[in-house]
Amino acid sequence: MAKEWTNGFYTSKEWRKTRDAYYRIQCGRCERCMAEVLAGARRVEDINPGIIVHHKKELTPENINDPAVALSFDNLELLCDEHHNRQHKAKAKRYTFDAKGNLIESK
Repeated sequence: MAKEWTNGFYTSKEWRKTRDAYYRIQCGRCERCMAEVLAGARRVEDINPGIIVHHKKELTPENINDPAVALSFDNLELLCDEHHNRQHKAKAKRYTFDAKGNLIESK
């Protein structure tokens, strides 16, 4: 869940344009799934779609207005739900969607 002080940022035109462009450049694929494929730890057909453009260096009230942190492709990473949850140690969702948008129960 985003912090209250980020609300204006995540609804800004600048963020939406940056997020959408970054998503397109990554072809909608989770970067960590792709890295696992290259390392031989995941099959190509098991690459999850990226759903969250994640900031590698966490945004803070002090850096949220710094474009080099908040809007730089160098600080972004497209992640699937699985990898984003791992990053934030969140509880995995009980249900998810497959590539065709069908609801599936998570394992």
